[in-house]
Amino acid sequence: MTEEDKVEVAVLGKTVYVRPTGYATQAVSLGLPDFLDAMLQEGCTSVTFDLGQCRAMDSTFMGVIAGAAMARPQARGKLVAIVNAGERTLQQLAFIGLLPVVAVVAGAVEMSQGLRLAQVGTLHWPKTERERILKIKRLHQNLLELNDKNEGRFGPILKMLEAELQQQEDRRQ
Repeated sequence: MTEEDKVEVAVLGKTVYVRPTGYATQAVSLGLPDFLDAMLQEGCTSVTFDLGQCRAMDSTFMGVIAGAAMARPQARGKLVAIVNAGERTLQQLAFIGLLPVVAVVAGAVEMSQGLRLAQVGTLHWPKTERERILKIKRLHQNLLELNDKNEGRFGPILKMLEAELQQQEDRRQ
């Protein structure tokens, strides 16, 4: 992670706008799921991920997108829009099965005037190592829900996280 790696958010009307810059990894995005959940509970009806400045994403960040996309299965239409994504990013999203559950907007999309971006506050970040591991586990479980192939891709990560949780539990006893 470098200082250029960050995820910024804004709310405009009923849309949450998310813009990762640099590398979108767990190091910069673990506060995002709780923030998105809170905004959806407050009445937001859509989430736009602007991937134009995103160099690469790890599976944890892709789990954030998946979780947002599947947050309201009863909603009409797709809850999540992907904008300004390059071809390589779209291939990555297709590979793990995200494209069927998101709307991809073709062409360049400009940020709305007056949109003020800010990083997600610490209120939404995990407070303990156990919370961090549980959040990463939840985000990877989101990826498993996308398709059967993801069990082979992300199942080993889930097993590793479960082992870490068990080690923590054993140390406490």
